[in-house]
Amino acid sequence: MKRRNFLSAAALFAAAAPKISFASTPAYPSENPTMIVGFSAGGAGDIASRIVANYVKAERGVVLTPDFRPGAGGTIATDQVRRAPADGSVVSLFSVSPLLVAPHLGKVPYNSSRDFTYIASYVGISVPCFVRSDSSFKTWDELLDHARKEPAKLRWATAAPRGLAHIATDAAFRAEKVTATFVPFRGGADAVTALLGGHIDMVVSSDFGPHLAAGSVRLLAETSPNPNADPPGIVSFAERGYPIAIPASYGLFGPAGMPKDVVAWWEDAIGKMTSSSMYLDFLKVINGYALFQKSDEFRQMARQADVDLGRQINEMGFRP
Repeated sequence: MKRRNFLSAAALFAAAAPKISFASTPAYPSENPTMIVGFSAGGAGDIASRIVANYVKAERGVVLTPDFRPGAGGTIATDQVRRAPADGSVVSLFSVSPLLVAPHLGKVPYNSSRDFTYIASYVGISVPCFVRSDSSFKTWDELLDHARKEPAKLRWATAAPRGLAHIATDAAFRAEKVTATFVPFRGGADAVTALLGGHIDMVVSSDFGPHLAAGSVRLLAETSPNPNADPPGIVSFAERGYPIAIPASYGLFGPAGMPKDVVAWWEDAIGKMTSSSMYLDFLKVINGYALFQKSDEFRQMARQADVDLGRQINEMGFRP
């Protein structure tokens, strides 16, 4: 989705915020908080942060202000969260790469298991493997069969080299004893352009929505454990038992040691948000699927993902 479309969608969510009475809602146990976002305004992270900000303002009268601090793949913003007060005045948008991938690829000033409070996750993002609609590969298994018969001939790409999609798909290929050639691009748009131009065979990225709607691509597999994969019959990495099938999700996290009542306040607000009409509109805009994990489940998922990703990164030889 282009930048202007994301900005238009953000404005739409603000305009569509429901007018809900605050009479029986609990008072937030801190000042109006800031939400640090480690990405530029106008992208998917912008939309994912503003749905929360708009909802808690309408539902509870709390002004949550997004603070965009892009740079270094989100690691600069993540360190700022580590150093923030743990009183609920600062929360942050969670995404997998800066928290669970970057620490295995280089030195970062934080420990993902020790330095943060995982508050709640609230949306999963589909990251499918897809080919051109006129590709000879009609299914995931046909693509795998070709790659086994013609080692290294299959050319594929992701939106971010050494990102979650790259690691998960490489792990799947290893599990299937497939050798393929990874082609690096600077972003998902560049990779999809190369696919549509016939320069590569497959892309693994969340940048598929408009192309699927236009009928120019065919989805073969879903890298995340999406229980509602569409169209029906698409292969799930989780169902196949591949080593990496981690939700590409957005959520909230904060500094270590946040009070339990603050975490519970956010869990309650986020849980109710995921049942709202605003949330359903948000899922359509972001090409996401419903996902809600409270703090304990979210933390356990993150810790296990950290272990699994670290093991796979070692096998790929990416660790410095």
